[in-house]
Amino acid sequence: MVSVAYSEAAVEVLEILKHTREEDVKKIPRKFIEFLEKNKSKTYIANLDYTKTISEMKLKSKTQALLGLIYLKYWADEEERVAFEKRVKENEIKYQEKLRQKYNIDNLFNNKKTAVYPENIKEETQLQVLQKETLLQRIINKIKSIFRG
Repeated sequence: MVSVAYSEAAVEVLEILKHTREEDVKKIPRKFIEFLEKNKSKTYIANLDYTKTISEMKLKSKTQALLGLIYLKYWADEEERVAFEKRVKENEIKYQEKLRQKYNIDNLFNNKKTAVYPENIKEETQLQVLQKETLLQRIINKIKSIFRG
């Protein structure tokens, strides 16, 4: 079972392949296309603007990933594969460096903002003394309430 995102991406990829040159589509193994056909969404309709290039289209991220896989595995020559792998390695190094800076132990606690409290604000509280009614006082109050009411 494939996730909804991948089944919708399969629909978009198949639509793009319908508008791709036949000799390029023939380079893709039939089993892969059958896999996409089998796992495509039955309800999703791809609304793609074919007047735009692939990079200008608003494609789902999973669609872009599948198209990248197709390009890398079946359409790219050796030189393009090497350049792609080099770019992936460079991006991974940059990403790891960002993570190192973000979660550096030395800087982790230095960026905390200190709370600023106004010095002139004084909060005054008063305690109220509660007096408990004695038994005699309660009886007197009860009698008074009977004659009032």
